[in-house]
Amino acid sequence: MASSHPKQRNLAAPEQQRPTAWRAGPFDYQRLDAYVVAREALVQGETLCRQLPQGYGKLKDQLRRALLSAYLGIAEAASRSGKDRQARFRCSGGEAAEAAAAVEAVALLQLAPQAQTAALTMLLGRLCAMLSRLAAKR
Repeated sequence: MASSHPKQRNLAAPEQQRPTAWRAGPFDYQRLDAYVVAREALVQGETLCRQLPQGYGKLKDQLRRALLSAYLGIAEAASRSGKDRQARFRCSGGEAAEAAAAVEAVALLQLAPQAQTAALTMLLGRLCAMLSRLAAKR
């Protein structure tokens, strides 16, 4: 069973051999819990996208773009300071909220199992809360 400690999570992309543990690297963003949560959301979101039926390409694309933007935005924000940092964390939070709305659309249209969409929605809610807190720091 995987540990709940962020540095020990097993968070690799689907269909790849997963690393045994997550270790923070030399970059500022790699030490943020929000980055670890965004990383997991990106992985879960990709798994969800791969399961969606034909005909929902725009929804898949939007979900992928929002998740990737939130993930990459955290890395960018971590390297900034002051109001610029706060603004970039706010943008990442907006992208995470957009991803949550896309997952909600998947759930409303019954395109994936409810347990899967609920888990990803909860994870994105957690990410939005973390990013709101980071954006408010002074």
